[in-house]
Amino acid sequence: MNFLEFEVTKNDENRRLDKIIRKFIPELSLSELFKAIRSGIIKVDNKKRKGEYKVLAGQKIQIADFLYSKKIESAPSHQNIPPQIPPNIPPIDEKSIILRNDDLLFLNKKYDLAVQESEKNRLSLAKIVEYDYENVHKSEHLKSLSFKTGPLHRLDKKTTGLICFSQSLSGAQWFSKIIKEHKIVKTYLAVTLGKIEAPQKWQEKIQKSSETKNGFHTVNVTVTESDSKDAKDSLTEVFPVAYGKYEGKDVTLAKFIIHTGRTHQIRATSAFHGYPLFGDDAYRGGKINSSRDFYLHAYSLEFTETPPFNLPQKIICLPDSDFVEFLNKSLIKLPSEL
Repeated sequence: MNFLEFEVTKNDENRRLDKIIRKFIPELSLSELFKAIRSGIIKVDNKKRKGEYKVLAGQKIQIADFLYSKKIESAPSHQNIPPQIPPNIPPIDEKSIILRNDDLLFLNKKYDLAVQESEKNRLSLAKIVEYDYENVHKSEHLKSLSFKTGPLHRLDKKTTGLICFSQSLSGAQWFSKIIKEHKIVKTYLAVTLGKIEAPQKWQEKIQKSSETKNGFHTVNVTVTESDSKDAKDSLTEVFPVAYGKYEGKDVTLAKFIIHTGRTHQIRATSAFHGYPLFGDDAYRGGKINSSRDFYLHAYSLEFTETPPFNLPQKIICLPDSDFVEFLNKSLIKLPSEL
Protein backbone atom coordinates (compact mmCIF):
# COMPACT_ATOMS: atom_id res chain seq x y z
CA MET A 1 0.00 0.00 0.00
CA ASN A 2 1.33 3.40 -0.97
CA PHE A 3 1.15 6.38 1.38
CA LEU A 4 1.30 10.11 0.81
CA GLU A 5 2.97 12.23 3.49
CA PHE A 6 1.96 15.70 4.71
CA GLU A 7 3.70 17.86 7.29
CA VAL A 8 1.84 19.37 10.24
CA THR A 9 2.22 23.17 10.32
CA LYS A 10 1.84 25.56 13.25
CA ASN A 11 -1.73 26.22 12.08
CA ASP A 12 -2.56 22.53 12.63
CA GLU A 13 -0.76 22.13 15.97
CA ASN A 14 -2.74 20.81 18.95
CA ARG A 15 -5.68 19.89 16.76
CA ARG A 16 -7.15 16.39 16.88
CA LEU A 17 -6.08 14.05 14.11
CA ASP A 18 -9.65 13.16 13.15
CA LYS A 19 -10.65 16.84 12.91
CA ILE A 20 -7.66 17.67 10.74
CA ILE A 21 -8.42 14.84 8.31
CA ARG A 22 -12.09 15.79 8.33
CA LYS A 23 -11.17 19.26 7.08
CA PHE A 24 -8.36 18.08 4.79
CA ILE A 25 -10.41 15.37 3.06
CA PRO A 26 -14.07 16.34 3.63
CA GLU A 27 -15.07 13.80 0.95
CA LEU A 28 -14.52 11.00 3.49
CA SER A 29 -17.62 9.97 5.42
CA LEU A 30 -17.29 9.83 9.20
CA SER A 31 -17.41 6.04 9.16
CA GLU A 32 -14.68 5.90 6.49
CA LEU A 33 -12.55 8.35 8.47
CA PHE A 34 -12.77 6.50 11.78
CA LYS A 35 -12.20 3.13 10.11
CA ALA A 36 -9.11 4.47 8.33
CA ILE A 37 -7.62 5.78 11.58
CA ARG A 38 -8.39 2.54 13.46
CA SER A 39 -6.89 0.36 10.74
CA GLY A 40 -3.74 2.47 10.45
CA ILE A 41 -4.12 3.68 6.88
CA ILE A 42 -3.97 7.16 8.37
CA LYS A 43 -0.90 7.45 10.62
CA VAL A 44 1.26 10.01 12.39
CA ASP A 45 5.02 9.57 12.10
CA ASN A 46 4.33 6.07 10.75
CA LYS A 47 2.52 5.07 13.94
CA LYS A 48 -1.13 4.27 14.58
CA ARG A 49 -2.84 7.02 16.56
CA LYS A 50 -6.32 7.46 17.94
CA GLY A 51 -8.65 10.03 16.42
CA GLU A 52 -8.38 12.28 19.47
CA TYR A 53 -4.58 12.38 19.24
CA LYS A 54 -3.38 16.00 19.08
CA VAL A 55 -0.65 16.56 16.52
CA LEU A 56 2.42 18.75 16.83
CA ALA A 57 4.04 21.05 14.28
CA GLY A 58 6.71 19.21 12.30
CA GLN A 59 5.11 15.79 12.61
CA LYS A 60 4.26 13.88 9.44
CA ILE A 61 0.82 12.49 8.67
CA GLN A 62 0.75 9.50 6.30
CA ILE A 63 -2.45 8.90 4.32
CA ALA A 64 -3.11 5.94 2.04
CA ASP A 65 -3.07 7.18 -1.54
CA PHE A 66 -6.47 5.68 -2.38
CA LEU A 67 -8.04 7.79 0.39
CA TYR A 68 -6.39 10.97 -0.85
CA SER A 69 -7.54 10.15 -4.38
CA LYS A 70 -11.10 10.94 -3.28
CA LYS A 71 -10.00 14.50 -2.64
CA ILE A 72 -8.30 14.70 -6.03
CA GLU A 73 -11.25 13.20 -7.91
CA SER A 74 -13.78 15.60 -6.39
CA ALA A 75 -11.60 18.70 -6.68
CA PRO A 76 -11.48 21.12 -9.62
CA SER A 77 -8.64 20.32 -11.98
CA HIS A 78 -6.72 23.40 -10.82
CA GLN A 79 -6.77 22.54 -7.10
CA ASN A 80 -3.16 21.31 -6.92
CA ILE A 81 -1.90 24.25 -8.93
CA PRO A 82 -0.91 27.39 -6.98
CA PRO A 83 -4.25 29.23 -6.78
CA GLN A 84 -4.91 32.14 -9.07
CA ILE A 85 -7.52 34.81 -8.40
CA PRO A 86 -10.51 34.16 -10.67
CA PRO A 87 -11.47 37.05 -12.94
CA ASN A 88 -14.62 37.78 -10.92
CA ILE A 89 -12.79 38.02 -7.59
CA PRO A 90 -10.74 41.21 -7.25
CA PRO A 91 -7.58 41.31 -5.11
CA ILE A 92 -7.64 43.02 -1.74
CA ASP A 93 -7.54 46.79 -2.15
CA GLU A 94 -4.26 47.74 -0.48
CA LYS A 95 -5.82 51.01 0.69
CA SER A 96 -8.38 49.02 2.68
CA ILE A 97 -5.71 47.29 4.81
CA ILE A 98 -5.60 48.92 8.24
CA LEU A 99 -3.16 46.44 9.82
CA ARG A 100 -1.76 43.09 8.77
CA ASN A 101 0.60 40.58 10.37
CA ASP A 102 1.10 36.81 10.30
CA ASP A 103 -1.85 36.22 12.62
CA LEU A 104 -4.57 38.80 11.95
CA LEU A 105 -5.78 41.05 9.15
CA PHE A 106 -7.79 44.24 9.82
CA LEU A 107 -9.63 45.76 6.86
CA ASN A 108 -11.84 48.75 6.12
CA LYS A 109 -14.90 47.06 4.60
CA LYS A 110 -16.56 48.89 1.76
CA TYR A 111 -20.24 49.80 1.63
CA ASP A 112 -22.61 47.23 0.07
CA LEU A 113 -20.05 44.42 0.17
CA ALA A 114 -21.22 41.28 1.97
CA VAL A 115 -18.79 39.68 4.39
CA GLN A 116 -20.02 36.13 3.73
CA GLU A 117 -21.00 34.55 0.43
CA SER A 118 -24.65 33.67 -0.15
CA GLU A 119 -27.05 33.04 -3.02
CA LYS A 120 -27.71 36.77 -3.22
CA ASN A 121 -24.11 37.79 -2.63
CA ARG A 122 -21.84 35.77 -4.87
CA LEU A 123 -18.94 38.15 -4.30
CA SER A 124 -17.96 38.44 -0.65
CA LEU A 125 -15.14 39.93 1.35
CA ALA A 126 -14.48 36.50 2.86
CA LYS A 127 -13.88 35.05 -0.61
CA ILE A 128 -11.56 37.93 -1.55
CA VAL A 129 -9.52 37.39 1.63
CA GLU A 130 -9.52 33.62 1.14
CA TYR A 131 -7.94 33.86 -2.32
CA ASP A 132 -5.44 36.41 -1.05
CA TYR A 133 -4.46 34.09 1.81
CA GLU A 134 -4.07 31.10 -0.52
CA ASN A 135 -1.78 33.05 -2.81
CA VAL A 136 0.36 34.32 0.05
CA HIS A 137 0.62 30.78 1.47
CA LYS A 138 0.88 28.86 -1.80
CA SER A 139 4.34 27.47 -0.96
CA GLU A 140 3.96 23.87 0.19
CA HIS A 141 5.77 24.41 3.51
CA LEU A 142 3.33 27.19 4.43
CA LYS A 143 0.14 25.27 3.65
CA SER A 144 -2.03 24.11 6.52
CA LEU A 145 -3.94 20.84 6.34
CA SER A 146 -6.91 22.19 8.25
CA PHE A 147 -6.76 25.97 8.74
CA LYS A 148 -8.67 28.41 6.56
CA THR A 149 -8.87 32.16 6.97
CA GLY A 150 -12.23 33.69 7.83
CA PRO A 151 -13.96 36.69 9.47
CA LEU A 152 -13.78 36.71 13.27
CA HIS A 153 -16.84 38.91 13.82
CA ARG A 154 -19.72 40.29 11.77
CA LEU A 155 -20.53 43.42 9.84
CA ASP A 156 -23.72 43.90 7.86
CA LYS A 157 -23.49 44.37 4.12
CA LYS A 158 -24.29 48.09 4.30
CA THR A 159 -22.08 48.80 7.31
CA THR A 160 -18.60 50.05 6.50
CA GLY A 161 -15.45 49.94 8.54
CA LEU A 162 -13.20 47.79 10.68
CA ILE A 163 -13.40 44.02 10.42
CA CYS A 164 -10.87 41.37 11.45
CA PHE A 165 -9.92 38.18 9.59
CA SER A 166 -7.79 35.32 10.88
CA GLN A 167 -4.42 34.67 9.30
CA SER A 168 -3.34 31.89 11.67
CA LEU A 169 -4.90 29.41 14.05
CA SER A 170 -3.42 31.16 17.09
CA GLY A 171 -4.75 34.51 15.87
CA ALA A 172 -8.23 33.07 15.37
CA GLN A 173 -8.23 31.38 18.78
CA TRP A 174 -7.06 34.50 20.63
CA PHE A 175 -9.53 36.88 18.96
CA SER A 176 -12.45 34.47 19.42
CA LYS A 177 -11.53 34.09 23.09
CA ILE A 178 -11.50 37.82 23.86
CA ILE A 179 -14.80 38.28 22.01
CA LYS A 180 -16.35 35.57 24.19
CA GLU A 181 -14.86 37.07 27.35
CA HIS A 182 -16.00 40.63 26.43
CA LYS A 183 -12.42 41.93 26.48
CA ILE A 184 -12.78 44.00 23.34
CA VAL A 185 -14.62 47.33 22.98
CA LYS A 186 -16.37 47.91 19.64
CA THR A 187 -17.10 51.51 18.69
CA TYR A 188 -19.22 52.66 15.75
CA LEU A 189 -20.11 56.00 14.19
CA ALA A 190 -23.54 56.67 12.72
CA VAL A 191 -25.71 59.53 11.50
CA THR A 192 -29.09 59.47 13.25
CA LEU A 193 -32.30 61.33 12.57
CA GLY A 194 -33.06 63.88 15.30
CA LYS A 195 -30.93 65.37 18.05
CA ILE A 196 -29.56 63.08 20.73
CA GLU A 197 -29.15 65.67 23.47
CA ALA A 198 -27.02 63.73 25.96
CA PRO A 199 -25.16 60.43 26.42
CA GLN A 200 -27.48 57.49 26.95
CA LYS A 201 -27.31 53.83 27.89
CA TRP A 202 -29.83 51.53 26.22
CA GLN A 203 -30.53 48.14 27.76
CA GLU A 204 -33.25 45.95 26.31
CA LYS A 205 -33.94 42.65 24.58
CA ILE A 206 -33.76 41.93 20.85
CA GLN A 207 -35.42 39.14 18.91
CA LYS A 208 -35.85 38.36 15.24
CA SER A 209 -39.05 39.52 13.61
CA SER A 210 -41.34 36.96 12.01
CA GLU A 211 -41.94 39.43 9.20
CA THR A 212 -39.62 39.88 6.26
CA LYS A 213 -39.09 43.37 4.86
CA ASN A 214 -37.29 44.09 1.62
CA GLY A 215 -36.05 40.52 1.44
CA PHE A 216 -34.43 40.29 4.89
CA HIS A 217 -35.42 39.87 8.52
CA THR A 218 -35.54 42.85 10.82
CA VAL A 219 -35.50 42.55 14.61
CA ASN A 220 -37.84 43.67 17.38
CA VAL A 221 -36.76 45.52 20.53
CA THR A 222 -38.51 45.31 23.89
CA VAL A 223 -37.67 46.46 27.41
CA THR A 224 -39.84 43.76 28.99
CA GLU A 225 -39.04 40.11 29.57
CA SER A 226 -39.87 38.14 26.46
CA ASP A 227 -41.23 34.61 26.36
CA SER A 228 -39.35 33.98 23.15
CA LYS A 229 -36.22 31.84 23.40
CA ASP A 230 -34.76 33.99 20.63
CA ALA A 231 -34.87 37.18 22.71
CA LYS A 232 -31.36 38.21 23.79
CA ASP A 233 -30.02 40.94 26.05
CA SER A 234 -28.71 44.06 24.33
CA LEU A 235 -26.57 46.83 25.83
CA THR A 236 -25.56 49.95 23.90
CA GLU A 237 -23.93 53.20 25.00
CA VAL A 238 -24.57 56.30 22.88
CA PHE A 239 -22.62 59.55 22.83
CA PRO A 240 -23.57 62.54 20.66
CA VAL A 241 -20.52 63.89 18.82
CA ALA A 242 -21.87 66.68 16.62
CA TYR A 243 -25.14 68.10 15.28
CA GLY A 244 -26.18 69.19 11.82
CA LYS A 245 -29.01 69.51 9.32
CA TYR A 246 -29.65 67.66 6.09
CA GLU A 247 -32.40 68.95 3.79
CA GLY A 248 -33.92 70.78 6.74
CA LYS A 249 -33.90 67.82 9.13
CA ASP A 250 -31.93 67.66 12.38
CA VAL A 251 -29.28 64.94 12.41
CA THR A 252 -26.71 63.76 14.95
CA LEU A 253 -23.31 62.23 14.41
CA ALA A 254 -23.23 59.74 17.28
CA LYS A 255 -20.70 57.34 18.72
CA PHE A 256 -22.03 53.92 19.68
CA ILE A 257 -20.27 51.43 21.96
CA ILE A 258 -21.88 48.02 21.82
CA HIS A 259 -21.39 45.60 24.70
CA THR A 260 -23.35 42.86 22.96
CA GLY A 261 -23.26 41.83 19.33
CA ARG A 262 -26.89 41.39 18.33
CA THR A 263 -28.22 41.44 14.78
CA HIS A 264 -28.98 45.05 13.73
CA GLN A 265 -28.32 46.13 17.33
CA ILE A 266 -27.50 49.77 16.56
CA ARG A 267 -30.10 50.13 13.83
CA ALA A 268 -32.95 48.60 15.84
CA THR A 269 -32.25 50.17 19.23
CA SER A 270 -31.71 53.62 17.72
CA ALA A 271 -35.13 53.43 16.09
CA PHE A 272 -36.70 52.09 19.28
CA HIS A 273 -35.44 55.11 21.24
CA GLY A 274 -36.59 57.60 18.62
CA TYR A 275 -33.33 58.19 16.75
CA PRO A 276 -33.29 55.87 13.72
CA LEU A 277 -30.28 55.91 11.46
CA PHE A 278 -30.97 58.59 8.89
CA GLY A 279 -32.09 56.88 5.68
CA ASP A 280 -32.60 53.44 7.26
CA ASP A 281 -36.02 52.78 5.79
CA ALA A 282 -36.26 49.31 7.37
CA TYR A 283 -36.24 50.95 10.81
CA ARG A 284 -38.31 54.07 10.19
CA GLY A 285 -35.37 56.27 9.22
CA GLY A 286 -37.00 57.36 5.94
CA LYS A 287 -35.09 57.64 2.70
CA ILE A 288 -32.36 60.06 1.74
CA ASN A 289 -31.08 61.37 -1.55
CA SER A 290 -27.61 59.87 -1.27
CA SER A 291 -25.33 57.15 -2.62
CA ARG A 292 -26.03 55.07 0.50
CA ASP A 293 -29.15 53.96 2.32
CA PHE A 294 -27.66 55.04 5.68
CA TYR A 295 -24.32 55.80 7.31
CA LEU A 296 -23.03 53.31 9.89
CA HIS A 297 -19.28 52.77 10.30
CA ALA A 298 -17.26 50.41 12.51
CA TYR A 299 -14.76 52.91 13.87
CA SER A 300 -12.49 51.11 16.32
CA LEU A 301 -11.61 47.96 18.23
CA GLU A 302 -9.96 48.45 21.62
CA PHE A 303 -8.53 45.62 23.71
CA THR A 304 -8.99 45.78 27.47
CA GLU A 305 -5.79 43.79 28.06
CA THR A 306 -2.37 44.04 26.40
CA PRO A 307 -2.78 42.18 23.10
CA PRO A 308 -0.29 39.72 21.61
CA PHE A 309 1.11 39.67 18.05
CA ASN A 310 2.54 43.22 18.45
CA LEU A 311 -0.95 44.69 18.08
CA PRO A 312 -1.67 48.22 19.34
CA GLN A 313 -4.08 48.61 22.24
CA LYS A 314 -6.59 50.31 19.94
CA ILE A 315 -7.10 49.96 16.19
CA ILE A 316 -8.89 52.83 14.43
CA CYS A 317 -10.50 52.89 11.01
CA LEU A 318 -11.46 56.35 9.79
CA PRO A 319 -14.65 56.78 7.74
CA ASP A 320 -14.20 56.86 3.98
CA SER A 321 -14.62 59.88 1.72
CA ASP A 322 -18.31 59.17 1.01
CA PHE A 323 -19.10 59.19 4.72
CA VAL A 324 -17.14 62.42 5.25
CA GLU A 325 -18.80 64.04 2.23
CA PHE A 326 -22.23 63.29 3.68
CA LEU A 327 -21.17 64.84 6.98
CA ASN A 328 -20.04 67.93 5.12
CA LYS A 329 -23.42 68.18 3.39
CA SER A 330 -24.99 67.91 6.84
CA LEU A 331 -22.80 70.79 8.07
CA ILE A 332 -20.89 68.42 10.38
CA LYS A 333 -17.12 68.38 10.68
CA LEU A 334 -15.64 65.07 11.77
CA PRO A 335 -13.64 65.72 14.98
CA SER A 336 -9.98 64.72 15.02
CA GLU A 337 -10.54 62.79 18.26
CA LEU A 338 -13.61 60.80 19.24
